[in-house]
Amino acid sequence: MFGRLQTTKVMQLSRGDSLEQATRKLLKFTEFPRIVRWIQFPTAVIVFLAHRDSPDSGAVYVYDRKACTWVWVDFEDQNYGGYSASEFDLLVGQCHFLKLVESPNLLGQSARWFVSPNQSPAALPN
Repeated sequence: MFGRLQTTKVMQLSRGDSLEQATRKLLKFTEFPRIVRWIQFPTAVIVFLAHRDSPDSGAVYVYDRKACTWVWVDFEDQNYGGYSASEFDLLVGQCHFLKLVESPNLLGQSARWFVSPNQSPAALPN
């Protein structure tokens, strides 16, 4: 589970949007799932979203407050159906993923990270 990190920019917002507005726009874009997990930092917010009828098919999104962008976070791990809340908890608890979230510029399109349990995220060579 987990592995090479992939991010996709899903939404660019205007600088005037509040966090509440940004969240509403993400929820509309993702067809109104429920927010299962929410962790907030001065620089970013990470959310885990899942639809009620498919709780083990959740997705991870990070909001970069400075760039006003939402990015979808995924991994090259053969887990094509999404993640469960317990897998998200593993990601933030044992994979030290929040180290990247606290500096959301590290999650840019060209980011090359390997994420695995019981290890800090490792930068991959270019």
